[in-house]
Amino acid sequence: MIKVNSTLPATGNAYLLFGFEAIQARPNLDPYSSTLRMNDETGQVFTSDVHIKHHVRRGLKAYAVAEHLPHGTETVFYEKEDEAGNPCNFELRLKKIREAAGISKPDMHDALYNTLDLPLFGYVHAVKGENFNVTNAVNTLFRPVTFHDCEIYSLGRNNAFPTLDKENRVKDSAGSATVDSLEYGFFLALWEINLNMLRINASGNQLIDWQNNGAARWIEALANGMWRAYSSDRYPSFTQRSQFAQFLVGWLPTGEVSYANPASLYDLLEEKRIKSHSGAVAALENLLPGYLAGWNCNDQTVFLKHQAANFPVPLPGAGA
Repeated sequence: MIKVNSTLPATGNAYLLFGFEAIQARPNLDPYSSTLRMNDETGQVFTSDVHIKHHVRRGLKAYAVAEHLPHGTETVFYEKEDEAGNPCNFELRLKKIREAAGISKPDMHDALYNTLDLPLFGYVHAVKGENFNVTNAVNTLFRPVTFHDCEIYSLGRNNAFPTLDKENRVKDSAGSATVDSLEYGFFLALWEINLNMLRINASGNQLIDWQNNGAARWIEALANGMWRAYSSDRYPSFTQRSQFAQFLVGWLPTGEVSYANPASLYDLLEEKRIKSHSGAVAALENLLPGYLAGWNCNDQTVFLKHQAANFPVPLPGAGA
């Protein structure tokens, strides 16, 4: 379990840097071309904030169940299907949340007060004249991206059944397709948490009591959800199953910061292309301390850190 090792204030911005790797995967495809999202000039692969938030939501649900939070299986609002696999629109999902929470007198704040994802990521409530916006308290500051050039393979695939023409003859190359696959990529995702907005969003929540827990417990939920989504509760699809959490560090800057994009580490690499875990670890051992120092991340400002057994690069702070 990832823990916050200090009390956090109710204002200011906190930061989380999440490192995860993808091995022979297709982590986030462009919806129009069905190809990997990448910088053509540098060979860096990136993902969208929507993509990573989707997986964090899945991890939040797993965290809620593991921590025995009230109606744990219904603690994430944005799910396309219910527990029985039935499709949900906005109103059906809202109804399901109210039923799970045992709400007899509906209120437009019910979803906000009985889920984990909405106080963190915000939402727009617009149902039968009930209209209000919840500003997101947590965002990826930059697009999650590999800090290095990546090797992309083009893979041929065949479907189980061929495609037939009108005369029931097999078409040329029937059922075949070519897809691109990321052989190896180490991603860095930098998150910014507005503590004041988190307090506003979470102050009435029924799952994590703000009065007794404050920001620390909410950031623990976010961190554990993030870690679970890329470790113990990975999704079994080709796009997600071979992605693995490597490290997570959280800090609250007390001075000037550089606001450097993790993607800029590419410029400091002597060997731009990295093909393996060991290569990424060796590069980050040189680059990560300076990057974190630029963000005023040090032993005094760190409130959370966690790393995989195979990620030996020392992180600032004394917490585990």
